[in-house]
Amino acid sequence: MGEPELVADFDPVKMERLIKRDALLQFVVNDLVHKGHSRKKALEVTFNGYVLDDSVMIREYNKE
Repeated sequence: MGEPELVADFDPVKMERLIKRDALLQFVVNDLVHKGHSRKKALEVTFNGYVLDDSVMIREYNKE
């Protein structure tokens, strides 16, 4: 039996919590904002690029 599939839907509040604990994600979000994206869009792009397909990041994202 394998590990259950990890699922995560984008939530800006959860993403803000995650980037407070992860310097790379914080850098990426801040860089996207600096380049003119809205904060929410930067969080969503970072979520899609760094969290969505990474089981370790999804576990961290889903921590309360």
